[in-house]
Amino acid sequence: MSCIWVSAQECSQRELFHLTELIKKDRDLRIIVSCDPPVFWQEKDTADQRLADLLVRIGIRSNLKGYQYLRTAVKLGMKDREELDGITKRLYPSVARKHGTSSDRVEHAIRHAVEAAWTKGNEEEQKAVFGYSGREGRRPTNSEFIMRVIEYMGKMNGPMYS
Repeated sequence: MSCIWVSAQECSQRELFHLTELIKKDRDLRIIVSCDPPVFWQEKDTADQRLADLLVRIGIRSNLKGYQYLRTAVKLGMKDREELDGITKRLYPSVARKHGTSSDRVEHAIRHAVEAAWTKGNEEEQKAVFGYSGREGRRPTNSEFIMRVIEYMGKMNGPMYS
């Protein structure tokens, strides 16, 4: 199927007649006549993108395994809050299954990502999400990090379903 977009503002009667002749010859041809150009894709601000942006702003580098595991853990926690009741018994194994690894590796990678962010990350963003930053001598545990990010996403953007 072929598709042609035609501006209604710039198209004359003669050109419209020619287009109708084209349609008669080719039944698979689709012609879009409108004043505005068509939108072939719409870059949507999805909840997943907002989460990814937040993690990077906090200081989680996207090249770390823990970054991907954190994204998955937060999404799972948003969909099913019961996953958060047992971080080591439920959440880590769920994340591990999705990524084809062990729950121990998930826990370690998340801990490493949080430690790295806390020493090198954006203090203002950390304070906004957690109420404290790396300068104050403490860092969140993995479960606290995940819970606070979920709470922050909920407050900032409403429901996180895209």
